[in-house]
Amino acid sequence: MKSGVYYGIDFGTTNTSVYLYNYEKGKGTIETGFGTDGKDLTPFSSCIAISRTNQKDFKYGREIKEKINEYAEDYRIITSFKSLLGTDEEIVVNGIRYDGKKLTALFLAYVRNTVRRERPDFEEAIFSIPVDFSAKARTDLLEAAESVGIKVKGFVSESSSAYISKVQEIKAFSKVMVIDFGGGTLDLSILNLKHNRIYEDAVYGVKFGGDDVDQELALRMMPRIYPGISFEELNPKRKDKLMNEVERMKIEFSEYDDYTITLGEGTKPVDIDYDMFSDIITPLMTKRVLPAIGKVMEKAKVSPETIDAVILAGGSSGLRPFADMILSMFGEDKIIFDDEKNRYQWMVAKGAAITSAMDCEFKLCDDICILLSDKETYPILKRDIHKVGDVSDKLSFSLTTDDFDAHFIFTDSTGKNHYAVVSVKAKGYIDEKFYLSMEIGKDQIARVIIQNPYMGNSYQEVQEINKLRFYYDLNDIEG
Repeated sequence: MKSGVYYGIDFGTTNTSVYLYNYEKGKGTIETGFGTDGKDLTPFSSCIAISRTNQKDFKYGREIKEKINEYAEDYRIITSFKSLLGTDEEIVVNGIRYDGKKLTALFLAYVRNTVRRERPDFEEAIFSIPVDFSAKARTDLLEAAESVGIKVKGFVSESSSAYISKVQEIKAFSKVMVIDFGGGTLDLSILNLKHNRIYEDAVYGVKFGGDDVDQELALRMMPRIYPGISFEELNPKRKDKLMNEVERMKIEFSEYDDYTITLGEGTKPVDIDYDMFSDIITPLMTKRVLPAIGKVMEKAKVSPETIDAVILAGGSSGLRPFADMILSMFGEDKIIFDDEKNRYQWMVAKGAAITSAMDCEFKLCDDICILLSDKETYPILKRDIHKVGDVSDKLSFSLTTDDFDAHFIFTDSTGKNHYAVVSVKAKGYIDEKFYLSMEIGKDQIARVIIQNPYMGNSYQEVQEINKLRFYYDLNDIEG
């Protein structure tokens, strides 16, 4: 690991955190999380408010989340814009079209400017992303970040980031589950340690998070706080106060057994104990969390008994009924949870920052091959040798029939799992040559270019190959 200042960004559906990892050889590290309220307090809320009348009036972050219904009268509130990346979906405000990339660029410019007030050296970072993030979504995120002055050093999966942030505590284990419970999503991964290398055996996710819990709490508290009034009948300011209050209650119950809801404005204080709170939350956990955990374990062919450790990450991991459920399933000795100053909210961003510091080499778990006509495989990029950033040699292939196109099938080393099929135009000449090269980008997507000079010097076909599996070596971290 080289001395220097490194940054990681956990760009989340509901919250986004930035983490600084300042390593100086022989002296140790200085670490800091950044968010809306400065250092080590609250991550950035991933939301944007666009004025319905002024094209240059934008608002961001926690201020919007806390007054979301009040602002909705004059602003178009946009949340979960991360889910628009890689799609053709657009949002129109004042006649201006905003796609996922444009919204992400607006938000990341706000994040960059906020962090740079504290750290002018914030110029580049590694982003953590979901394992199933599409090729187009990765490209959109990269272009959005770099358009506002954040150089993207690379990407790392969110589960790997969480693992790397806690690696010194769990490097002796072979099977580790990562449960990343955020504001909008629940993402799970099973990681496998073999010969000091980390592999992702299975991933699974559902759209369920702390925001859903807040909504359920608000609806269940309504009859006691505002008898005879529905949530929809509340004015915007009262809605916001109620939502902010149930979020505070949720946080307080992580440590205490009693809470009093006080909203003023003609309402009476309402006393809630933990048993009542748990009775509201636990059915949600049973319905949404337990099946998701069962699904990822089924995919990885493991059971709670064969899991060595469970890492809890994400802003909703501190939810007490959730933590109690995980404890009862796996046992207290297996749980890795960083609750000091709510550090679990920065755990994934921290892992991304450490990944940047160690300049980790993500190597292919399997070959990327061309399937030949005799069903044999010919490796273009090889496992254990080629890594993110590598480029293949330029290879030539010849047409063996007088067809007017050629089909290149890309597969793994077994020849059974096909990554992509590329059709290339041909003149139909025997021994007509095609030239092929392949590169693994920093977004962990392989791009293949096939040229046929017979069709003109500018003619080429380009194909992206996504969902490749990589591993990293713990020696890189420890070194």
